[in-house]
Amino acid sequence: MTPTRGPLARLDGSRDELAKAWLVRVIERASLEEIKELPTDRIARELPALIGDIVTSVATANGTYELSEEQARRVASLAALRSGRETSAGDVARDVAALQAVLVRALREELAEKEPERFAEAVEHLVDATGAIQAAAAEELIRRRSRELESQANTDALTGLGNLRHLQKQISHLLAIHKRYGHPFGVLLMDIDGLKRINDSHGHPAGDRVLMQVAMSLQRSIRTVDVAARLGGDEFCVLAPQQAPEAATTLAERLATAVREEVATPDDPPVSMSIGVAACPSHGDDAETLIDTADRAMYRAKAAGENVALGEAPPSEAAEEAKS
Repeated sequence: MTPTRGPLARLDGSRDELAKAWLVRVIERASLEEIKELPTDRIARELPALIGDIVTSVATANGTYELSEEQARRVASLAALRSGRETSAGDVARDVAALQAVLVRALREELAEKEPERFAEAVEHLVDATGAIQAAAAEELIRRRSRELESQANTDALTGLGNLRHLQKQISHLLAIHKRYGHPFGVLLMDIDGLKRINDSHGHPAGDRVLMQVAMSLQRSIRTVDVAARLGGDEFCVLAPQQAPEAATTLAERLATAVREEVATPDDPPVSMSIGVAACPSHGDDAETLIDTADRAMYRAKAAGENVALGEAPPSEAAEEAKS
């Protein structure tokens, strides 16, 4: 863009003051709680540059205003001003309207009396620019809301781990990778021993605390590539990419030890887990078979009073092993 000259150059030089004036308008209609949550550092960093972009666009007036990638990133900040509460499209529209009002007032002071025709033309281009900004901010708001809804749909509300829906998507992804590249992975199905007793003795809030502590312990103990999920009730699952049965069993033992050492309830013995281990392709190459194998192994571990049990080989493989 060509540099601005004359009155608009003076306007461009006042971008910090214009940003302050806009922030005052936003604060005037905000609650004290909202004001406390306003990201003033980000506003001070992003808004003057955006105002400079708008003023330059008005000065050059080369047709329809289009946002550059950098401008779109700045506009995204406008869509996320109220980080402490849910932002609506109306909030975004009012914020952009306040910005437009500040800039129109500044244009009036610079051009209205001296160059009325140029003032009218500048306002026209300003409206075009702020309209593009409002559209971009609204689109960013929709994208952000969609990401939040997607996250909520895949997250267990109590523990913050993935939920059953998330687990199903991840195991499908790992099966697709196995089908294409032959990469193995482990499925660790587990439940908390005696959670009902904890609920009965100390109440459901105590049981919920145990669930959250177990979730944190699992997250601390797994690798970054592993996926931990809560399936509901006292059941959890961990998917472990690139793990054959032996390695997956070692991981299960480590998780059981971590939970036993890190999770406790008042006046009760340490919390323990029963974990069943299955692995693809050793125990199957579809989700239903793997989960069923891990589930049966988990109940064998529980019945035997052990922490971990490895799933049994599929019937055909078991028969071959018996013959040998």
